[in-house]
Amino acid sequence: MHGHEGGRVNRRRYVAALAVAVGTAIAGSGCALPTGGTDPDIGYPTEQWADIPAGRAVPPIPASGGASDEAAPGTGGWTPAATTSGPLPADLADRVTAARAAAAARGADVAVSLLDRTTGDRIVADGGVLVETASVAKVFIADAVLHESSAPSAPDLELVTRMLERSDDDAASALWFEYGGSAIVDAVVARYGLHATTAPWDDNWWNTTTTPDDLVDYYAGLLSGAGGLSGGAATEILAHLRAATPTAADGYDQWFGIPDALDFEVGDVAFKQGWMCCVAGRWVHLSTAVVGPDSRYVLVVVSHETVTYESATRATTVADLGAGSDDAGWNSILPDTSLDTAVDDASAAHARETLTEVVRIMFPEGRIG
Repeated sequence: MHGHEGGRVNRRRYVAALAVAVGTAIAGSGCALPTGGTDPDIGYPTEQWADIPAGRAVPPIPASGGASDEAAPGTGGWTPAATTSGPLPADLADRVTAARAAAAARGADVAVSLLDRTTGDRIVADGGVLVETASVAKVFIADAVLHESSAPSAPDLELVTRMLERSDDDAASALWFEYGGSAIVDAVVARYGLHATTAPWDDNWWNTTTTPDDLVDYYAGLLSGAGGLSGGAATEILAHLRAATPTAADGYDQWFGIPDALDFEVGDVAFKQGWMCCVAGRWVHLSTAVVGPDSRYVLVVVSHETVTYESATRATTVADLGAGSDDAGWNSILPDTSLDTAVDDASAAHARETLTEVVRIMFPEGRIG
């Protein structure tokens, strides 16, 4: 999943096949799941879509949707797509059900929360599930910096840039402690009227807890000004999120999920990702974004996926260690993102692809409305 541009070219054929698969699944009496196979690179069972006939055409990728040497500023190196926004698809709830079933087959529980800011329509599936924010907390930190001062110092603004565009942990920690630590979360909760977001138990920003619904409400409040941030400050945050780099400062692929799946929305996706391992033996991944012309949609997709390896030198799954395993046993299999970037971790790659596939099934044409 590293080397994102090559994946983007190959993905178009994959998205076309997915469009057929989703239409077939929704038209039937249940959610049809793909047949099993094995990925030779990581040894994982993985869905095989190549045999699905391309019976339903997907609109062509706009000419502005590919890489360009003259990309517009604030779009992460891609020119904005020429898109228009419409209402949410009528069968979207069924697509969400199909996507979550596909994720479950890969060992993941997925929650979804989506808001159409124009119509007020919402699609929610387990939107109240608690999740550690991981790096998504960096948006809260940036909010605090820009709310506290109308003219932050140049060094602080540089830290905000690094923190949001490259998900730089050192930049986040520096601003976290400078602007009050856990008090940042308490203030954001109060200003935005969030219901289930709480400050981290250990004062580490990545352990802030929230829900998909709260994150949607946060972004909606950022866009409307309900959280007390000026329009200029909100625009600055969104510009940084649109300029997010393909890989984070530590080398982790941060274009999984929403940005990787919504081809037609390129240039109109302001996203912040989160990832950490492990919580109860599971990977946590969050893909959060403001999407579409005029920032019409707010989408949050969260997954908790069981850590699984197929290797002779490691237990097949965390469950194989047994409930009575000592810490050494657990540590022998679980990646620890507080110590390791997990850039080449096979379970991390599998979890990222799960989230990307979920969004593709929900939006097989690469756009929301």
